[in-house]
Amino acid sequence: MKPISPFGFPIGLSVAFWTLMGILRFITETVEYFFGKKFVKKPYHKKNIAAILPAHNEEKVILATINALRVHLKPKQIYVASDGSTDETASLARTTGVNVVEINPGLGKAKAMTHLLEHFNLYRKYKLIFIIDADTQMDSEFIPTALNIFKDPKIAVVFARPEIPWPQHIIPRLKYYLIGYRERLNKLLWLMLIYGQTWKYTNAMYVIPGFCTIYRSDVLSKLEIDTPGLLIEDFNLAFQLYKQKLGKVGHARRVWGWDQHPDNILDYWKQVRRWNIGFFQTLRKNGVWPSLFCLSMIIFSIEVFLHSFFIIGLPLYFFSLLLTSFPDLIPPLDPFLMWVKNLEFFGHDTISWLLFNVFIVDYLFTVFIAIAYKKPQLLFYGLFFFPMHIFTSLILLSSVIPGFFTTSEGKWISPKRYKALNPNRPGESADFGVQNPASFLDRSIHE
Repeated sequence: MKPISPFGFPIGLSVAFWTLMGILRFITETVEYFFGKKFVKKPYHKKNIAAILPAHNEEKVILATINALRVHLKPKQIYVASDGSTDETASLARTTGVNVVEINPGLGKAKAMTHLLEHFNLYRKYKLIFIIDADTQMDSEFIPTALNIFKDPKIAVVFARPEIPWPQHIIPRLKYYLIGYRERLNKLLWLMLIYGQTWKYTNAMYVIPGFCTIYRSDVLSKLEIDTPGLLIEDFNLAFQLYKQKLGKVGHARRVWGWDQHPDNILDYWKQVRRWNIGFFQTLRKNGVWPSLFCLSMIIFSIEVFLHSFFIIGLPLYFFSLLLTSFPDLIPPLDPFLMWVKNLEFFGHDTISWLLFNVFIVDYLFTVFIAIAYKKPQLLFYGLFFFPMHIFTSLILLSSVIPGFFTTSEGKWISPKRYKALNPNRPGESADFGVQNPASFLDRSIHE
């Protein structure tokens, strides 16, 4: 999942609104299930699906992804584009009997997908197009659940939400700190934004995650996947879908896909910055129009920016406060520090309020996620998440200028990969479709 700014979670008007919509969605769907359930024949079947996998140097994970797909789909329904790969991605994929094309030199993810669709004439052959990243293991219930969601004729696309295989461990490690930070954010975004945004009565999802997503062919054929100048396609497809009024984005509680997240600082910086630049490029390309989608997106973006400036400025605030206790330490700053000291903003009540809201409340969110999703290690890592809030706020602000004033070819270099593991049994290789035991927040009575 790609939020506009993948960093600390700002609580504001948009989050409060979408959380309320999520609660209303849960209540109404529960009532509809018990009192208004009607049999509706599924309009699509597994045989109607073509899965396309753009892949660049994914030899460590490609087999696990393909084998997870083969739980529901025949090899002839799976299409792999080895886009400029210099490893064994293509040859490994061929051993499974799926359709493989090699693109050299590489074109980039969006163009590789377009090449597959056109080369194999998939829009004409299949009613549904399943886009899946090469490092993603599809949950074994995703396709059946997605087909069930497509019973609603207004649904144009169904996406999964990202899950991360989480090995239980005792000794803290930096890579699990980074993954844990992202995992906490993913869960909060889903609970307090995405679930409400994908309700059929509101439906205003800013991004359609491209890592595990099924489109109706007649809808995807009307969208420009490889729009020139954009670094990523996920935001652009969502903007086009709503701007052209082609349908709604479908999502349900029990819809997962496991993928790999950056586990080192450099890859984290590159990937998150790539997402942010892609958003700003998309905004520049598509503009805004009168709609709930744009109104909600603008409010959330403003709140995120204000939150970023606040998070970055907070250490400077406390440093200035510390200096006011040491007059004459830096003589040239004395006039400024005297002015600062006289500000009511630096009162003890304000400091207590900041400590409570910025640190205590933030940590309570971590505690909630750790308990709900049975990941006790987050209780320790969460004590040190504030530096990551600052780090990713800097990523956001550094992405604005290149996002609005540069163009991209759409080519990508994947973060460091490691051998795909079974999410249920992290010590074992993942070579089949898997199911994730849901937390009590994710169990659905009818999905």
